Amino acid sequence: MFDDPKFVFWPVGTGDSTSVVLTDGVVLQVDLRHVAASEDDDDDRVPIIDRLVEELPEKGGKPYLSGFALTHPDQDHIQGFADLLKKVAIGELWFTPRVFNEYKKDLCDDAVAFRDEAMRRVKETIVKGGDVESGDRVRLIGYDELLQTEEYADFPESCLTVPGSEVTELDGDDYTGEFRAFIHAPFKEEEDADRNDTSLAMQVILGDDPSKGGALLFGDISYPIIRKIFDVTKENGNDVALAWRVFLAPHHCSKSVMYQKEGDEEKLKQDILNDLNEAQVGDGCIVSSSEKIPATNEKGDNPPHAIAKARYEEVAAGDFLCTHEDSKDGEPLVFTSDNGEIGYANDSDDSPTEDKVAAAVAESRGSDEPPSEEVGFGQ
Repeated sequence: MFDDPKFVFWPVGTGDSTSVVLTDGVVLQVDLRHVAASEDDDDDRVPIIDRLVEELPEKGGKPYLSGFALTHPDQDHIQGFADLLKKVAIGELWFTPRVFNEYKKDLCDDAVAFRDEAMRRVKETIVKGGDVESGDRVRLIGYDELLQTEEYADFPESCLTVPGSEVTELDGDDYTGEFRAFIHAPFKEEEDADRNDTSLAMQVILGDDPSKGGALLFGDISYPIIRKIFDVTKENGNDVALAWRVFLAPHHCSKSVMYQKEGDEEKLKQDILNDLNEAQVGDGCIVSSSEKIPATNEKGDNPPHAIAKARYEEVAAGDFLCTHEDSKDGEPLVFTSDNGEIGYANDSDDSPTEDKVAAAVAESRGSDEPPSEEVGFGQ
């Protein structure tokens, strides 16, 4: 599984667990959702920690994960982290500190475990002037002003990444030409925003040519922040940092990406769909990390949203895929990279795409029940 460069989107319910394989055995895990019930045979959610333990290489007698990047500490993005930390050696952590500075009362236990481990590494990095080993490394995503605060004073600038720049290193090794993470957000101006809109958002390239497109991993951000990402990136003449072959639908296929409330009505923001289409390279695929998407939604339903799926299907030249509709036998959706060319590895003569027509006909005869899982932060 983790032998060649690829993006792996795990079916973990309505939540995110994305594995980015840079090269053989070098894995950056972006977010985590391990539900205890997924360990039951009759549950279709993957017990992601168990699979990581099985698939990761060993280092020092334990399964070794090169890096873990947290987009934001909502429970559906960090569930199971405390257990992962016990079972797996994690070389480096990536996170943006502001969510932990301003949201302390409503963090779930796993978010607290991540914060505590991250701060342990921050202190170790300060004490040793950045000269730390695997298992103690941490990368902050934020602005220079962060280093002027008491908590992060004397933290080395070499371990800080400012949005608008890129990262090619992971756990002390440089993967220039094989891997690039361009950090789009959070923005400095969003310090008082909803926590979802302060998510770590990035373009990940596997290879040395961003124009071939990579994966856009935007956490749970909504229209205003995505609009800003496109505007700022284009203003800086860096359109290539938006190029995608795989787009992970933010907030698990939420309509908040392309619909905004204006007065008493929700208005479609066609501009962002046009921009997504323009940034698409070839036959792009859009992935919803969620339970099966219902045919319709009631007002106030949590994601995934049927109306967002419909809009994404208009954009994706390749396909729109759902981790719980298009995976087979509980296996993840996999996109391989061959010299930077990304392709959907699950494609075959009997791929899920062919089954969609029949599924769509069946769905049109009756609506599914709205999703029962809450998607948000807290316990």
